[in-house]
Amino acid sequence: MKKNCLQCHASFEIFPEDLKFYDTVSPVFGGVKYPIPEPTLCALCRMQRRLSYRNERFLYHRKSDLSGKQMISSFSSDKPFPVYDVDEWWSEEWDALKFGREFDFSRPFFEQFFELRNLVPRLARQHQKPMENSDYCNCASHNKNCYLVFSTNYCEDCYYGSWVNKSKNCLDNTNILDCELCYECVGCWNCYNLRYCQDSTNCRDSFFLRGCSGCSDCFGCFNLVQKQYCVFNEQKTKEEYEAFLKNIDRGSFSEMSAWKEKFEKFSEGLIVKAVQGVHNESSSGNYLQNCKDAFLSFECDNCENVRYCMCLDSAKNSMDYSYWGGNSEWMYECQACGYDLQMLRFCNLCWSNCSDLLYCDHCFSSRNCFGCVGLKKQEYYILNKQYTKEEYEKLVPKIISHMKSTGEFGEFFPIAQSIYAYNETLANEQIPLSREEILARGWQWHEEENTQYVGAPFLIPDRIYDVTPEISKQVLQSSLSGKPYKIIPQEFQFYKEQDIPIPRLTPDERHFERLSKRNKRVLYDRACAKCARAVKTTYAPERKEVIYCGECFVKTVY
Repeated sequence: MKKNCLQCHASFEIFPEDLKFYDTVSPVFGGVKYPIPEPTLCALCRMQRRLSYRNERFLYHRKSDLSGKQMISSFSSDKPFPVYDVDEWWSEEWDALKFGREFDFSRPFFEQFFELRNLVPRLARQHQKPMENSDYCNCASHNKNCYLVFSTNYCEDCYYGSWVNKSKNCLDNTNILDCELCYECVGCWNCYNLRYCQDSTNCRDSFFLRGCSGCSDCFGCFNLVQKQYCVFNEQKTKEEYEAFLKNIDRGSFSEMSAWKEKFEKFSEGLIVKAVQGVHNESSSGNYLQNCKDAFLSFECDNCENVRYCMCLDSAKNSMDYSYWGGNSEWMYECQACGYDLQMLRFCNLCWSNCSDLLYCDHCFSSRNCFGCVGLKKQEYYILNKQYTKEEYEKLVPKIISHMKSTGEFGEFFPIAQSIYAYNETLANEQIPLSREEILARGWQWHEEENTQYVGAPFLIPDRIYDVTPEISKQVLQSSLSGKPYKIIPQEFQFYKEQDIPIPRLTPDERHFERLSKRNKRVLYDRACAKCARAVKTTYAPERKEVIYCGECFVKTVY
């Protein structure tokens, strides 16, 4: 079945498997099923809408609306709802139930829901304890001594990164897992002591790798497997490799920049696998691991029977689900929900042993709730007002029927009413828009403060060996934008110990440089350059890489 997206107007297909899923997750009350309608937006626009509710990287200093204490928050002070410090929010000092109200059938659901949402306090940051000395983190849990890392869990002494997990002593990385002493790496797993590497696994003590596996002591190589002492894909002896490395000034910014440029030219037109991932069965998308029947899904691990999903671990039987997972199933149009969840539909930021929630936001360990915000361990609530089981099962069908008449049922929360401005969210990373485009669509825009540094620029020595701890007291200027940034003492110590030159870009600019190495979550129809088999890949037709299907790639590289 073909439909046209109401937002981007592109044609998209609704498959029989989609229809079966909608039927399965449609709510049932009193033995009567209330069907969830087919989506009105294409998968990409649905993802954009969900991601407009996820701010990872923007942090602000503001005061708690409960105690007045100064705190760090993912919400700027101009947001309409109260924001409490993390410990205060989880305390008994306030009660979300006092905001409960009856449903008004003369008004649209979303209008009433957002009135409620703008009254209920929110967590300043998404933290799950323990979090030790890691205040400047968001969407994070179980971290120690971490700074400006986001979507990061079970890490220690990690700085500046996104989707960094189970790693230690790493700085400036994106999408790494089980790594240690890694710097400026993207998409690396189980690696040690890497610099400037991408899409590599089980590698160590190397520089400028791409698509390598099981390699060590290599420099400027791609698509190597179980190799050691290679330079630009040429085998060397141990003595030759050590002599080559000895002649490289690894702590010189200018020299390492030159080697980076040389590697980028050397690796142009390299062979790449159409889909990045391992141990997958009957799956499509990209960056998948140990997945079965994952359809048009991205960055998912250990998932089964998921469709149009992204950034999940251990989820199954779900569709249009972004971020987290954690033993969750039957999830539809949900964002940042995880840990033992079942049958959540159209929910945002609901955690921990929730079930049978519809249109809930920021709720925890609750079940059988509709249109609620900020609940903890509650059941049979509508708009934060409690009902008996019988009352709940009679009223919810009436509200669903009302929402169908207003065209609201089946739609996730609209972008225009997001808890964040569009340019604060991951939606703007996936689908970047200008200020004018955002405002023209009626969406929110957050105006950043002018942070242009007007003082005399601090001249950074080219070599890390010539830099002193005094640099942590200086304000540096980006060589790209002139924006100011700082080097924290722990960061300087890392550079000094690892012979890494001081970066010339702000942390945000470095983040976006790394992000450019990850393909966007869009699939293109291509053909394998070797066997001509049709493949779907995130590599656009204009890219210089040579696309191989998985079978041809393995035969060629391994």
